[in-house]
Amino acid sequence: MAADRLALAGHAVTLFEKRKGLSWKLYIAGGSGLNISNSLPLDTFAKHYTGPAEHWKACLAEFGPKDWLTFIEEKLSIGTFLGTSQRYFVETMHAALLVRNWKKRLEELGVTIRLNTEVIDFRASDQGGWDIISPSAKLGRFDAVIFALGGGSYEKEAPAWPLMFTSKSLSFAPFAPSNTGFEVKWPEAFLKEAEGQPIKNIVLKSPRGERKGDLVITEYGLEGTPIYFAGVSGSVHLDLKPDLTAEQILERLKKPLENLSPMRRAQKLLQLSPGSKALLFHMTEPKAARDLATLAGVIKHFPLQFEQPRPLLESISSSGGLCWENINSNLMLTSYPSVYCAGEMLDWDAPTGGFLIQACISQGHWISQHLSFG
Repeated sequence: MAADRLALAGHAVTLFEKRKGLSWKLYIAGGSGLNISNSLPLDTFAKHYTGPAEHWKACLAEFGPKDWLTFIEEKLSIGTFLGTSQRYFVETMHAALLVRNWKKRLEELGVTIRLNTEVIDFRASDQGGWDIISPSAKLGRFDAVIFALGGGSYEKEAPAWPLMFTSKSLSFAPFAPSNTGFEVKWPEAFLKEAEGQPIKNIVLKSPRGERKGDLVITEYGLEGTPIYFAGVSGSVHLDLKPDLTAEQILERLKKPLENLSPMRRAQKLLQLSPGSKALLFHMTEPKAARDLATLAGVIKHFPLQFEQPRPLLESISSSGGLCWENINSNLMLTSYPSVYCAGEMLDWDAPTGGFLIQACISQGHWISQHLSFG
């Protein structure tokens, strides 16, 4: 987005990419449907980010979800639609057409795209501006530089780029997993029956907050949007029937039936998903399973113990990165004039649901409007 806006304004722009193709993480993110933004009001939208609150408010106000959707539809000729959970998607549901159309647009705007080209350093040029360095050569001199480097997720090895900044005494917060599953020590009998089963329409409650949605039982624990939003190591609880109160659940469980146990009544009368049934059957204390009122309480407040999150390699995103104290309100490095940083490389975090992509797009646009040359 930064390259697009700057080229449109008449600047000569070169885009360096270390991989053989652009937007590798967009392809990963769009593997099961590329959600590009969220329909929440801007004030609420901005509250989903860690980092400076005023930055996010200003950045999203200048180029927010509506602007991004309009850009996709009018400039990239791709339809969008509002899906479930307030998320926006591209009609194709994957990244290929978006990347292809945008690459073509950048080339038509005169952007030079250099693939298979890794940048490992930047140095002040004798002629002013900055020399950009690859492992084997100087790549050129530029009046301004924007680094939009990735976070630590999905990488088999830790990214090498932080050294470029820490070697210049800039502060950096280590990468940590975000938007990832959490490990749970499942009983063997439970896992044999329930692995791969959905736990649908629940509310996860933790010290970090609460979120409604679906989970999936895995060999190591649980995955799903509620965990990405509110997952934290330690004690958490699931409301397995959020649309009913404990009193309403108890009333249903008391309905006259043949001589069924409380557990069988729950499985028959509450329309629980397969994963929820398995949780109750295998992991409810025997005493609670024999009493209707106690069982109703367990259904509304099912206890789980989350262990550690899954590793960075499996995480959708990462927290950590270049610290905000290094940059000013325009996202320029305060000790390196006309050098800017944006996107996942900065120390901010957000849940899935369109927030991650929107942040990167909005920051790219923000820099393009606030960039200065020397």
